[in-house]
Amino acid sequence: QGPHRSGSRGRSCSGAMSESVCVGVRVRPYNDRERELNAELCIEMDGPTTIIKNLKAGDDNSSCFTFDESFWSHDGFEDDGTGYNRPKPGSNYADQACVFNCFGKRVLDNAWEGFHCCLFAYGQTGSGKSYSMVGYGQNKGIVPIS
Repeated sequence: QGPHRSGSRGRSCSGAMSESVCVGVRVRPYNDRERELNAELCIEMDGPTTIIKNLKAGDDNSSCFTFDESFWSHDGFEDDGTGYNRPKPGSNYADQACVFNCFGKRVLDNAWEGFHCCLFAYGQTGSGKSYSMVGYGQNKGIVPIS
């Protein structure tokens, strides 16, 4: 658990015998192109719920989706001096360790219990799949942490 995850706040979908599929989403920081275009943020997260705002239609036309976990990694982080992106005090930034502790550890624990397991990342090109799974530099992802 911890203060940096936007997820289930005390609830967990772990437990090898009762677990089948758990789904998490993660919002990444803007890339250079999005910053150059002054992109406007259309995602909010409230616990396990991810809210997608239609910026042209206003707040009345938002869509809400609830997952097992929603990880806020858009902002609220700082370099710890070694190149690792850690949460700023008081932020809800989900760092690589948070994502691993929620999903990577769960998959490993279930595998050690003898269950068949699979962890995969799905999304558009550039959406952060490789970063979450493999990482970059000091920000190691689920696979190398395992």
